[in-house]
Amino acid sequence: MCEKRIRKIKKGSQLARIREARRLQRLQWIASPTPPEEAPPPPRQSDVDKTAQNRVILELAWKTIALMQKNRLIQQKIIALQKETSEFIAAVMSNPENKRRYLEHTRLYAAGLITLHPAGDARTKPLKLEPKD
Repeated sequence: MCEKRIRKIKKGSQLARIREARRLQRLQWIASPTPPEEAPPPPRQSDVDKTAQNRVILELAWKTIALMQKNRLIQQKIIALQKETSEFIAAVMSNPENKRRYLEHTRLYAAGLITLHPAGDARTKPLKLEPKD
């Protein structure tokens, strides 16, 4: 082998030298005494602002979740009330007397004999109420 090549092999590769230098730096860093504990630096204004913003966003998220749950419960109550009302109307309308009165009322209302205007209006006829027995 040529002399240059032998010298290069003896010295080691560049990568091995870098690794060894880093290893020595780590050993020196570990062996050096640690400085006394210092108080952490005061937070920067931007850190405080971000923390406050994050807190506000989190509070808004919790309030939104609570409102969504309340909304869902109210919606369920509304649906239950609609169902109950529909069942009540169906029960009332199953009575033949109520059905006859309803049909009579709608026929009079459709013919224009009953209007929603005040009683002082000349076009309206007063409703006749049947006496209860």
